[in-house]
Amino acid sequence: MGTYERWTRLLEVLGDRGRIEVGAAAELLGVPMATVRRDMEEVARQQLLTRTRGGAVLSGVAYDLPLRYKAVRQADEKNRLAKVAAALVPPGARVGLNGGTTS
Repeated sequence: MGTYERWTRLLEVLGDRGRIEVGAAAELLGVPMATVRRDMEEVARQQLLTRTRGGAVLSGVAYDLPLRYKAVRQADEKNRLAKVAAALVPPGARVGLNGGTTS
């Protein structure tokens, strides 16, 4: 599991539970506790969670990852999807897209 996937999963769990301990997060994510601590520190630096003694709680702000992190998640799959979709568009056609990272 990569960094961004860990951060996303960590924030999802915080969204569900409201708090998580380092040990529980390490077990859930399948990584060492030191990795979880570093991840929590970085995500806290971005004000997406608040560090507590031994864990973290959900911050008062939205817990969705910033766009720059979402854009690189599953990038290969998104690129393959884009190539298939582009091949379906005839020359001269107009296509409307939403603001999602996949589009």
